[in-house]
Amino acid sequence: MSIPRVLLAPTHRTGLADAVAATVAEIATAGGRQVRYHHLGPIGPQSAWDRWEGTAFIDPSLYSREALLSLYNVATRGAALSLLSSDVGLLDRREGASWIPTDVARLLDCPVVVVMDCRDWGAGVRIPASGLRLQIKDLDLAGVVLSGVADKDHFTLLRQVLTEESIPVVGCLFEGDGPGWKEEAPGAGGLPLETSLLDAVSRQVDIAGLVSLAGRRGFLPSQTALVDRGADGPIVAIAGGEGFTPWSRDSIEVLRGAGAQIRRLDLLEDAGLPEGTAGLILAGTLWQGAVPDIAMNTPLLSDIRRRVTNGLPTLALGGGMLLLLDRVHDSLGRTSDLAGVIPTEAEILWDADEPVYVELVAATDGLLFAKGDSVTGWALTEAEVMPPGPGWEPAFIVGGEGEGAGRPEGYSTGSLTVGRVLVHLASIAEMAPRFVRNCAEYAADVH
Repeated sequence: MSIPRVLLAPTHRTGLADAVAATVAEIATAGGRQVRYHHLGPIGPQSAWDRWEGTAFIDPSLYSREALLSLYNVATRGAALSLLSSDVGLLDRREGASWIPTDVARLLDCPVVVVMDCRDWGAGVRIPASGLRLQIKDLDLAGVVLSGVADKDHFTLLRQVLTEESIPVVGCLFEGDGPGWKEEAPGAGGLPLETSLLDAVSRQVDIAGLVSLAGRRGFLPSQTALVDRGADGPIVAIAGGEGFTPWSRDSIEVLRGAGAQIRRLDLLEDAGLPEGTAGLILAGTLWQGAVPDIAMNTPLLSDIRRRVTNGLPTLALGGGMLLLLDRVHDSLGRTSDLAGVIPTEAEILWDADEPVYVELVAATDGLLFAKGDSVTGWALTEAEVMPPGPGWEPAFIVGGEGEGAGRPEGYSTGSLTVGRVLVHLASIAEMAPRFVRNCAEYAADVH
């Protein structure tokens, strides 16, 4: 596997590298090039792009090195360019993570382009530039994109210093002309991208040069690829569409590799589950603005309630858990009646600016886990869920140390696992096959 690839990472925390990478992806795609874009680490609700039918990210905290390489292999198959970006600094560690961006670049043998904040820097930019080269001397520091450049004279000075340090400049974003250091990555509501953003990046970033640098990648070791084995497998419906962003595009590929046939379920448009559905996944970000509209789709909610109550294998995580409650109060003060599978209600308190890692231990045997299995998940939405009463056993116990450790999380029955925390289906090798087997057994019993 040797697809051209490049990681854009900032010197310190900013959404600018994400915005530049996403914009380059749009421009290159419009030019006829097949592009795959990944964020490093899970991304928050504001940056989950609905057009991708699930967020696209890679994260060594959630699964093994071998799983990461296999997932990346599948995601980039057939593409001409792979773009990756980070919102934390190249040498910084996201809270709760076990890795820094250089670890991923090293694992993928990936050239690095650093986005630098040059506001108020002159010839002294040599200090961070030379220090950066020293710190990542085992990586390919392919170039830099400058941000906050005052004028052409400022740019000339900066470029001269960086040239002396043998660091190519592949972009120069002038202050006040296009995205700045405080730029937020364009999210689900930001497509198509604003013309001004596309124009600024196309003028100020050498996209052809960036693509050329991506070609300096190394060769990754061969991995066992995820093969779509679901031609005759059980049908699994996965919720998506406007108002609900699936949790992980890679997890969908893991399900296919485990033998599932995937069908898309639009929570606003579909009146019922697809014909032959043998499993249901409601996992992802529920956009608060869409909750009342989803609540109005009573035919679909009634079908979900009937099927899940009758034993349809169902995984509902993150915002998907809320869809199965009697009612939900959102942070705007509205109340919506939903599927009513779990006899309780919840209040959405806020959506996180960035994901929070959560350690989970399975409290019982279930659809995905054997009792005692441990996994790292992530949370995007804080919601207070009232206890549903007797008969509902917790699905997980929160592990780790500190606030929240030891508390129960979610609920589980033989055919249902729900929780506020999202988990990746590549985290444990047996998770997806276990779920698909449950779906196959359900399909055989029904028919």
